[in-house]
Amino acid sequence: MIKINSAKLVIEFVDPETGELTTQEATLGDFKEKKASTRTRKVKDDGEAEPMIHVLENKLQFNNKAIELTGFESDNKVIIDFEKRGRKITPICHLGDKGNRMTKTFTVSYRGQQRDTLLQYGDNFTLVPYPDKDGYFKLIGDVAEVEDDIIDIPQEEEAVELPESDDIDDIDFNF
Repeated sequence: MIKINSAKLVIEFVDPETGELTTQEATLGDFKEKKASTRTRKVKDDGEAEPMIHVLENKLQFNNKAIELTGFESDNKVIIDFEKRGRKITPICHLGDKGNRMTKTFTVSYRGQQRDTLLQYGDNFTLVPYPDKDGYFKLIGDVAEVEDDIIDIPQEEEAVELPESDDIDDIDFNF
């Protein structure tokens, strides 16, 4: 086995027109061996049997079962969205580019209006894998299910026939 601590690179350039030889030397950085980190984070048993997320003062706390289920790691960006199906609204948890960063202690900053909206669904949530999408999880809160108060009434639209003329004076604007 050969151990290399540093290297020197010599580059020679030849000018095709004049035949002149130019030499450049470069010293490459130190090649000291870096040891791979073998330290693993020991997770204390939190005693909870189900994967849970708890809403705390200004953050969300994921328990050990939730981390195992989701596969989320520190520095992942976690997003809480709200899905509406019919009149039922469900909080959904997943990873994304614009989410809040998870810390090494498995907490995610979550404050202000985001937190207030989530608290309408509870302050302790059980995680359930989303049936249609990998990496998405439904949050089942400890508050009764919230339904949207707005009733969608479909409106019939009349088809309007447009005139074939390009002249604006020929168009009847009375519908």
